[in-house]
Amino acid sequence: MEKPSIIGCSGGPDSMALLDWMVSKGFYVIVAHVNYQKRESALRDEKLVRAYCQNKGIPCFVEYPQFSKGQNFQAWARQVRYDFFVKLACRFEARGIYVAHQREDHLETYLFQKQRKMLCEYYGLKPVSSYRGIPLYRPLLDWSKKDCVAYCQRRNIEFGIDESNQTDQYVRNRIRHHCVDQMSEKQKTDLLHQIDTVNREWKEKQESARLFLKNWDQKIASLTDWYFLEEHLYQQTGERHGKKECQNLLDQIQTDCLIDLKDYEMESFQGKLWIVKKQAPVKIVLPKIQYGTYPGFTLANAGRTIEGVSVSCDDFPLTIRTVQKGDRIELRYGTKRLNRFFIDRKIPRVMRKNWLVMENASGRIIFVPQIGCDVQHFSAQLNLFMLQ
Repeated sequence: MEKPSIIGCSGGPDSMALLDWMVSKGFYVIVAHVNYQKRESALRDEKLVRAYCQNKGIPCFVEYPQFSKGQNFQAWARQVRYDFFVKLACRFEARGIYVAHQREDHLETYLFQKQRKMLCEYYGLKPVSSYRGIPLYRPLLDWSKKDCVAYCQRRNIEFGIDESNQTDQYVRNRIRHHCVDQMSEKQKTDLLHQIDTVNREWKEKQESARLFLKNWDQKIASLTDWYFLEEHLYQQTGERHGKKECQNLLDQIQTDCLIDLKDYEMESFQGKLWIVKKQAPVKIVLPKIQYGTYPGFTLANAGRTIEGVSVSCDDFPLTIRTVQKGDRIELRYGTKRLNRFFIDRKIPRVMRKNWLVMENASGRIIFVPQIGCDVQHFSAQLNLFMLQ
């Protein structure tokens, strides 16, 4: 059975052109319309979308989200809209989502990205991308706004004009009215070529960085350009960082330092770079041996000697927790402060913060990953292995 395509349709000339074009091409479509109830003409647009779908026998679903003051309306509206599309795509096992971005939207997005000095995976609008794992198609990127209007007029397709798009209230509107709409056809063509060039050059840099990072030994000295660091940051955190920011970070990490990156911490430590996600302190209490996987570690009944400890009933309840200042463990050659162990092993601070220890009922640390168990819990009959 053919899978449907979800079409986001606002009722404007672009989305109505897309809807009719896909219907004329024989696509099995389901229409998704969002009525934000924010302008007087919103009900008019909903009615004309419903009327077209009813006339063609097309399923049409309408969402009525409630906007809360204090939010950024455009960001909120976009998320609501695409989440609605995804919900329908999952419900009907759709082949993908189709939206009606056209050439001027592509140019406007690129100028917006450049104005904000954004570093993007792709500049402008990509013909095929994805949202929450669902394919997202933009088949009208070669069409101009005039093409969409002309198509609707030629096919007698009714459409509405969103009056809020005529104001300069939003940044994108200002870019559209004062930049894109003022361009000649040649200027638009030239800008399209510029976007293609920027995307091609950026892709080449990304591929170069990815190839380099495949065998990178974390040595800061070999990060010869900002985009190597940027790609590494993206791979580790999933966030893009601007050129200027990466150049500043490169300067900072030439000496040992610890840098906050929102949900992550980055450390330059003895010539190497470490990036670790921030974690909440761990504290798990076990009334008995319970093998299994826990946040950040696994308890098993087999492993290497360095990973094992021999526990008895008197040791319970066991507590597995994040290391604390002043922690120490008694070894065969004497008591060792864990901080000294970290220093001797040249372990960076971002790693130390998440290190775990095993403490018995009397509050004694009996096991530390990479050190092993304390002198009183070493035995040929190890019965608990902690793998981290």
